[in-house]
Amino acid sequence: MPFVRIHLISPTHYLRDGALHKTTRYWTSGITLPYLKALTPPEHDVTFTDELMQDLDVDRVERDADVVGITAMGPQIRRAYDLADRFRARGKRVVLGGTWVTLTAEESLQHADAVVAGEAELVWRDVLDDLAAGRSRGIYRAERWHDLADLPRIDYWSLPLLKPHAFRTSWLYRQYFFWPIFFSRGCPHPCEYCAVQTYYQRSFRTRPTDAFIDEIRDMKAIGAHRFLFLDDNPIAHPEKAKEMLAALVPERVQWVSQATINIARDAELLDLTERSGCRILSIGFESISDESLASVSKQFNRPSRFAEDIAKLRAKGIQVIALVMVGLDGDSLETFPKTLRWLDENKISFLKLFTPAPYPGTKFHRDMRDAGRLLSDDWGAYDYGSPNVQPLNMTADEMLDGFKMVYSGFYSVRSMLRRFVPPPRRHLLESAAMLVANAKVNGYLRRNPDAWGTIS
Repeated sequence: MPFVRIHLISPTHYLRDGALHKTTRYWTSGITLPYLKALTPPEHDVTFTDELMQDLDVDRVERDADVVGITAMGPQIRRAYDLADRFRARGKRVVLGGTWVTLTAEESLQHADAVVAGEAELVWRDVLDDLAAGRSRGIYRAERWHDLADLPRIDYWSLPLLKPHAFRTSWLYRQYFFWPIFFSRGCPHPCEYCAVQTYYQRSFRTRPTDAFIDEIRDMKAIGAHRFLFLDDNPIAHPEKAKEMLAALVPERVQWVSQATINIARDAELLDLTERSGCRILSIGFESISDESLASVSKQFNRPSRFAEDIAKLRAKGIQVIALVMVGLDGDSLETFPKTLRWLDENKISFLKLFTPAPYPGTKFHRDMRDAGRLLSDDWGAYDYGSPNVQPLNMTADEMLDGFKMVYSGFYSVRSMLRRFVPPPRRHLLESAAMLVANAKVNGYLRRNPDAWGTIS
């Protein structure tokens, strides 16, 4: 197989003025780029750039790379297509992959020489073999899901958003940075707006527990003790989750993750979650309206139980980040003050608020398209703070006004005092960190009043 020089890119997204969204620091890192490097046969040369924190040296890539691989999701896709078109115009072979690309494989192929639809493990070598030989099958899709056994290990120090020197020298940075790892892939729930369950076709798999714990230990050996589980729903198979969490208890680590609210409804699972070191959970409540949840097939959430569920999590010392959508079909103008009041009363630690974003390929997108309710086909505007769907019971402007009212109200000083005073008795450091994060969002929104869609 000929030697191939590969440059991998995770693009940032465009701001509304056309500038690139950038940051100088981030609390965790994706693993896609170093993972693809680990998957690549060793005879090839692989470099990569994450545009969120690093500037892409386009001239160097054009000069030195034979193949350019770009992975993207959400509002990154417009930047991904722009980069792909530029590199192809200069004679580079371009591969596109990621969630969005998978759900729009035919469209994405218009911007690439090859598209990886789905997971890369079983097709990446074929892609490189074909491109090195000057050919392509176009769309590469594995015939089965990987069993998640014997996965390649990445070079942890190469994580693109990690600052190695700061981690080695700063106690504050070691508290700030969460090392990424995953136990499972997929989610079996039918939520109609969700690109994850669409991408994985509602399948769910876990890694062998021994392999997961071995990787935790390897990362601990270089100083890691705070972890982000990248899983979309690590508790989807409760018994396997319990096995993993029980094995994690003696490792004495701290971790954060996403999960469904079902984690609070299984006493044994919740106890193991606490004992294994969970500090923060991002939970997709989506709505406090049964009607709104039914409109996107997420009835299992059961808002009548939310207050009890959150109280159980807080009693275990677990901070709750609420993921909430406004503008669903059961929402009205009264939904906004009700939602803000609910967030305050339940002492939610942090809020990620969304307007409906109908990812192409999902049932939600098809339904909104068929009903003539899509307001935009500009994928770069799918930033979770833009009006991409015509709401049923309000205008798009009213939805945005309510969205901003909830955000500004939640991150107001008055709301912070309600939610953090008095603080919970356990894990005061996490409470302090959450309060600081709230204050930073408050300041950011005051300095950038039009930035609503970029902070989710």
